[in-house]
Amino acid sequence: ALVVTPIETIKPRLVDANKGLLRGTVDFVVKEGLSGIYRGLVPTVFKSASNQALRFVIFGEYKRRLSAGTPAFEMSPSQALAGGMLAGTIGSFITMPFDVVKTRMQGLEASRYTGALNCALTIIRTEGVRCLFKGLGARLGRSVPGQGIIFGSYELISQGVHRLLLQWPGKECGR
Repeated sequence: ALVVTPIETIKPRLVDANKGLLRGTVDFVVKEGLSGIYRGLVPTVFKSASNQALRFVIFGEYKRRLSAGTPAFEMSPSQALAGGMLAGTIGSFITMPFDVVKTRMQGLEASRYTGALNCALTIIRTEGVRCLFKGLGARLGRSVPGQGIIFGSYELISQGVHRLLLQWPGKECGR
């Protein structure tokens, strides 16, 4: 979050200001100070941490239910892909309000909020709870296939490494 937040904060400003990376970043820092690039850090941390944790918990539970207690269970590529897509879907729904608050805290009108909680409450009061899910379709369009590919790849690579380690010469030394 310490690396991502400045990029996520500066990016929309550069687009709106129609400036290049260097000139736009310098202008932003001169105008808002170095602390300005970390506006939205707290919601970014909440969104990222909760999102990653949820995805792994959801995928782990999915795998546990598929395995039905079989110790040497290996998911097929399609099962792993589906589990990752499921994790991406549920994770996106649950963490979308954090993403909306993060985006608002980093946007052009960020100075109107005193903090993440104030931002969330202002959105709910002035625009309604549904607004906390604005952009969910686009996020699902990116995260669902992306998480399917990530978890599918992770599972296949893990299985391959496990098989490789079982064939490794001298493996009996580890007993």
